[in-house]
Amino acid sequence: MVYSVIAAISSVLGLVFILKGTSLSFYIVCIALLLLLCMHVRSIRINGLIAVSFFSLYAGIGTLAEARHVSVYSGDETVIDATIHSLVYVDGDSLSMKVKSIQHEMIQVHGFIESEAQQAFLRTLAPGDLCRIEGKLHSPRSPTNFYQFNYKTFLYEQNIHWIMTANLSSLTCRASSSGFYYKMQAFRSKQIKQILEGSGESSAGIIVALVFGERVFVEEDVLRAYQSLGVIHLLAVSGLHVGLVVSVMFFMLLRAGITRERALEALCISLPIYMIIAGGAPSVVRASFMTIIVLFFLRFKQTVPPLIPIAAVFLLYLAIKPFALFQLGFQLSFLTSFVLILSAPIIINRYSHNIARLAAVTTLAQLASLPLILLHFYQASLLSLLLNLIYIPFISFIVLPLAFLGVLCSSILPSNINIAFLLLEITIPPVHEWLVRLDGLSLFMVRTGKPNAVALFGSILLFTASILLWEAGKRGWWKLLICGLLWIVISQWAGPFLKKEAVVTMLDVGQGDSFIIELPRRREVYVIDAGGTLHFANEKWRERNSTYDVGRDVVVDYLKAKGIRKVDTLILTHGHMDHIGGAFALADEVPIKKLLYSAGTVEGEFEQALLRELYERGTEIHFVSKGDAWKAQSSRFIVLSPSGDEQDLNNRSIVLFAEIEGVKLLFTGDLEEEGERVLIQAFPDLQADILKVGHHGSKTSTTEAFITQVQPNIGLISAGRNNRFNHPHPEVTERLFDHNIQVIRTDLEGAVQLHLYQEKMKIIFSSYKKAEQQD
Repeated sequence: MVYSVIAAISSVLGLVFILKGTSLSFYIVCIALLLLLCMHVRSIRINGLIAVSFFSLYAGIGTLAEARHVSVYSGDETVIDATIHSLVYVDGDSLSMKVKSIQHEMIQVHGFIESEAQQAFLRTLAPGDLCRIEGKLHSPRSPTNFYQFNYKTFLYEQNIHWIMTANLSSLTCRASSSGFYYKMQAFRSKQIKQILEGSGESSAGIIVALVFGERVFVEEDVLRAYQSLGVIHLLAVSGLHVGLVVSVMFFMLLRAGITRERALEALCISLPIYMIIAGGAPSVVRASFMTIIVLFFLRFKQTVPPLIPIAAVFLLYLAIKPFALFQLGFQLSFLTSFVLILSAPIIINRYSHNIARLAAVTTLAQLASLPLILLHFYQASLLSLLLNLIYIPFISFIVLPLAFLGVLCSSILPSNINIAFLLLEITIPPVHEWLVRLDGLSLFMVRTGKPNAVALFGSILLFTASILLWEAGKRGWWKLLICGLLWIVISQWAGPFLKKEAVVTMLDVGQGDSFIIELPRRREVYVIDAGGTLHFANEKWRERNSTYDVGRDVVVDYLKAKGIRKVDTLILTHGHMDHIGGAFALADEVPIKKLLYSAGTVEGEFEQALLRELYERGTEIHFVSKGDAWKAQSSRFIVLSPSGDEQDLNNRSIVLFAEIEGVKLLFTGDLEEEGERVLIQAFPDLQADILKVGHHGSKTSTTEAFITQVQPNIGLISAGRNNRFNHPHPEVTERLFDHNIQVIRTDLEGAVQLHLYQEKMKIIFSSYKKAEQQD
């Protein structure tokens, strides 16, 4: 069994070395060598031979995989003939699906649905249909913000190089007598549609997730609660589901008079079919093939150590799909399974009560997955362990059996008398309501930020050591466990307070503004505007289940990744949606101590609702005007505008002058020409090193007179790509260039950080600019 562990670790090292480079693999190699040296020192030569062999083998596999990751398309193609490869996801007026072209290349397709009739037609499409798709190919965009999910890499690891924005009005499709795989996928698609149409709205998404492995239909707030509270794994098809299916089928086959041997053979043949129907995620592939190996040995009345099947599946999976190694689902599935399999004999022998065993299994799974969870989500819930102890039995013994029973009965019973579905519709809503409420309690959420290498690998070593001591029956295991948890928290929380520099970040929020100011040693954190997305009243059929909120998906995600747990001051320059629209989501996730709002009459309904919400949450609300000022250590801030009687909302923007670490910054909101004229008349000596260019670079702002007086070295422009306002206007950028001002634009360069220390400045761009330069 030791050899299988060595082979697995070595294969990972080989792939990481080739596909990700030496920087990451250096840390992993150190840990792996340490583990190898601790195992069977007497057979170090055999261990070394196995390690070198599998490292070399999988380095070769990685090299071949990298060489094959090429596209046959140039990007100029406008018509693609392809087979629908995945579930066709219609969400309101948007379409998303994967297709496989006749050149055998996978392409991600997105489209905007123009009419309800078109939506109805698209809902009839199924995997296996042959389609002619007209549209425009474009390469997936690199992340434009720091710590943002890398969708381009995610697609690349699935060998997808292009996204096609399809013209759905010209889409033509026909059914095809495709192969077995597509027939199974079409059957799966049909069953999902029946569940969504036939069962209750609250339970349909959970049923589809548990039976067919598709979580996109779960209500957005519920799915977010499952994820943040650490119980999202319960919605993934895994060993529990496979075990239930195998047990029921085996019992039914035996009751039907089929011999034990034939029944085991039938199960081995049937599991790959179930694997396709259940979505083919790493967890279901792992569980299915592990079960097949065990059933195969049982067929011949043999037993096999459980570590052998999981190691075999792991190695085979990576040999076929090497890039799966970098997918979170694959990592969590195999890592927790390895840990539990290694610990299972000890748990069984040491604990006799089922509750104690459940607690031990849950604790081990939580510890094994914690570093990965923090690496990807930057926070963990203190309620996670308790909720798992409650929800695992609830899902395992109530929801999952009822979901399978309901699906089996749905083909013969109308939905209004399908008892299983009716019971789920009664039990699930109150449970989910409770879960969503718990998710709203920030008190139980520990936000560490993205772990640095020291915190990550230090905690892994301490957790591993504590588990080994626990397995050996040593009393001090819990001390190392506590040390591991404290190591993550302290190393992450203390880090920002040791940094003497200030950081000003201009986030890419599209057509809007959002700036984050972290003062030295993070004594205070300010957020200037929170971006916002304009939403228009739509017909019912256009409404989407999954909505994009720039406040939640950009601003809050950035704060989480930085480990920022509260905002000392939120400064909303004025009441336009592209500046305040994300503030609701910000308030939901992060406590806000103080709000500064521009003086004047608050007329907009959204403005009033936002101020009311913040007030009810305990935020101090201050209406500021010209002359208000404050200091924070060596930094000073002065409000230069508004006076409060401006009629135009843009000219009522808060204009904030800041001097941080000796660097002068001027934030102007959406100030326009008239406001600029008043400003330079009132402050004739006003100058700044860094200017936040007003109104996204609109032609109506940033006049010659204003630039001449302020004399900035850098102009920051936050504007959306290809926005309909043509911001920033060419005249404005030309004017800035004429004054030798360095212009930094979010639409061209993504987010940017300015690191300020003792009158010096370092500019750091997001990976988007680097990727665009490479392309």
